[in-house]
Amino acid sequence: MKNNQKFLNLTAAVLALLVAGVVIYGCVHGVDPLHMRVSDGIEQIDLDTILLPSSGVEVNFSDVILSGPNESRKLIVSTQSGTVTTKLTDRLIKQLDFDFMKKTQNVSYTGTGYFVVDLDSLTAANIIQDWENRTVTIRIGHAYLQAIEIAPSGIIIDDVKESLLARGDIELTVADYRAIEHDLRSRLEEQFNTAANGQAADDLALRMVREVYEPIVQAVDRRYHVAVEFQ
Repeated sequence: MKNNQKFLNLTAAVLALLVAGVVIYGCVHGVDPLHMRVSDGIEQIDLDTILLPSSGVEVNFSDVILSGPNESRKLIVSTQSGTVTTKLTDRLIKQLDFDFMKKTQNVSYTGTGYFVVDLDSLTAANIIQDWENRTVTIRIGHAYLQAIEIAPSGIIIDDVKESLLARGDIELTVADYRAIEHDLRSRLEEQFNTAANGQAADDLALRMVREVYEPIVQAVDRRYHVAVEFQ
């Protein structure tokens, strides 16, 4: 029995020395002797971002892009400014066109035309995902002239130019004012809605739509990029 007890005591002493040696080695070399290196499959991209291993779940980017509020989303891609002028003429005798018998007045409208891209018409069919090339392609409609805005300060009515026999203001009815406004707005629309302005708006649309949606896509997966093309 005494020999067995001595053997057990000797064995315990040897184990204690081994453990103490491992602890002392770890302290000297800055290694946690109880730490186990385990690979969790997580890749550290930078201090703020980690890339999780594939879970087998594919993100549907069309859901992400179309998940915004349901209010109208019209992206203004280009604005155009222009001025049109019409001359009002009041004759003393309607059938006679002599300068000394008529008075004239110029009315000018300065307005801003807005070219927009209709983003609330996007559907899942407009969004193509390319998993292999990590690209999300968004197909949009062409930019179009959506509105013309004329501020009160953009309406200029010149003084009446009188003649020898035609004096005083030019009297206009409500119907006259409406006809003048309709004519000037129509002429502004013709001035804005040209092929050159439409092409410039389209060029801007491709870039601006990408700038809107690429941060949304990359917030889900920064490896993906957005391409925009017309339908």
